[in-house]
Amino acid sequence: MILRYDGTLAGLLTVCQLNRLSRQGPTEIQRPPYPDAGFFDDIEEIATDGQLAADLRNQIARSLSPRALDNVRLAFLSEHPGIEMMIWRYLALGWKIGSGLDACLAHPDVHAIHCWAGRTAREGHRLKGLARFRETVDGTWYAPLVADANVLPLLAPHFARRLDRPWVLHDVRRSLGAIGEGRRYLLGMLEAPDEITWSPDELSYQELWRTFHHHIAIPDRVSRRRQQQFMPLKYWEYLVEMQAA
Repeated sequence: MILRYDGTLAGLLTVCQLNRLSRQGPTEIQRPPYPDAGFFDDIEEIATDGQLAADLRNQIARSLSPRALDNVRLAFLSEHPGIEMMIWRYLALGWKIGSGLDACLAHPDVHAIHCWAGRTAREGHRLKGLARFRETVDGTWYAPLVADANVLPLLAPHFARRLDRPWVLHDVRRSLGAIGEGRRYLLGMLEAPDEITWSPDELSYQELWRTFHHHIAIPDRVSRRRQQQFMPLKYWEYLVEMQAA
């Protein structure tokens, strides 16, 4: 049985809960955009049920551990192809062995979830320091970024606690955005604007930051390889200090 869901974490948890209750396992779980179906494929589309998803969240935290629930969320945000079946097998194993699930580090399903959850967490942590906010003409702080994982749900609460004016985090690759003011924020679709008008002082601040970045380095100790370990090239497009004036 091939099961299709809407691409949200609540949708995937609905799929897992329904299969847990029916004691059946899917052969494949697909998110949008769906691949072309084969002539003999047995496909069922599962509608997201918020209550079933919430029930499963509570059961995972209570019967397995809060860490297992966090692993599921972070692994899901990795958006790695096939991560849905990895999560299903991880949970199915957990329902058999209980709270000792995450101690089974040699099990391939546990190892896979830990691997992808860890990658998502590390990228989110890195972008907390590499997101570069710029002031628009209306006083909003705007920070475009690219990421391998969908890290906006990790970054948004971090910046909501720290920024004292309207702000926007924009995942350009996914056309997703986090828009916040104070400690409140919304996540949703966000297309790249055709043109952004910066505040009168913004370009001056950017040039000051580039000048500081250039002069703070000790020329004889500059190592591009070492630099790219902490600031990978994939992020440089939106790093002010790495752009030409």
